[in-house]
Order: sequence, then structure tokens, then C-alpha cells
Amino acid sequence: MSSSKTKKIIISAMFASIITVLTAYFHINIGTNSGYVHFGDSMIYLAACLLPAPYAMCAASIGGAMADMLSGSAIWAFPTAIIKALNVIPFSIMLKYMKNRKDTRIINLRIMMMSVISGLITSIGYMFAEAIMFGSIKVAAASLIFGLIQAAGSTVIFYFAGTALDTVKFKSKILN
Repeated sequence: MSSSKTKKIIISAMFASIITVLTAYFHINIGTNSGYVHFGDSMIYLAACLLPAPYAMCAASIGGAMADMLSGSAIWAFPTAIIKALNVIPFSIMLKYMKNRKDTRIINLRIMMMSVISGLITSIGYMFAEAIMFGSIKVAAASLIFGLIQAAGSTVIFYFAGTALDTVKFKSKILN
């Protein structure tokens, strides 16, 4: 196994554990079926900006699903694994589009727009998962607002974390 591949696997594992901890243990309950607000998604966004898509998707899926299992919500682990992998896609598409640019910053306007799209994927994904699990799209739609609150909070945390890492040129250091 090459040194570069090993480095990517290690960084992915690190992100999976950070996502797990920030989701399972640093959250605010917001209702019975509505879940909780957490900061794990902000690290999914960060992983999506720093890692190739397959690695970021694995980190997001494993971290999110593990958090569900550790926090007593194992019923959500499978939908979470799918939804969190999908969260990476907008970032991957945008970063591929921006590949010709020499920008080594994590935070820029295009990436911030992708965090909004990723948040919508999360909110809509959980709405559909809840509709399937509980048999009512109306009940699921009622909890959509909580998903949007969660997404907004993650976007704000991602912005601050990414900006802090940009000040020390983290992206260029970690990718070399």
C-alpha cells in the first residue's frame, strides 16, 4: 500500500471518529422523532473538502452510523450511512469543477453553497427515511424544520472551523 493511500485511510479514520464523537456526544435533543442538533455534519463537510470522495464518503457513513448506534438510535444507522455518504457528493462535484484553480483555501463562496445543498440532502433524506419508517409523509414533513436547523448549525460550525484552518494553510499542508 502506498504512503499516500495509507495517509488518506488514516485521515478518513480520524474524520470518522471526530464525526462520531461530535454527533453522538455533543448534541442537543429537539424532540422525540425529530432527533437532535449536532456538529458532526460540519466535520463531514470538512472531510469532503480535504479527502477524495470515496474516502470522505466512508468517513461520513461510518461516523454517522456509529454515532446513531452509540447514542441509542441504532434504527437510524442504515439510513444515516446512506444520507451521510450523499452529503459528500455536492462538495466532490464542486471541487472537481474547481480543480483547475490553484485555490488551497477550504472556505470560499462555492464551497459554502455546497454546504447548504448538503444540508438540504440531509433534511430531505431524513424526511423520506422517517416517512418510510413511520408510514406518514405528513408526520415526516413536520420534522423538516428541525433538519434545516441542524443543517444551518453545521454550516456555521463548518465555516468557522474551515476559516480557522485556512489561516494556518491546513489544506495545503495535509494534502502534501
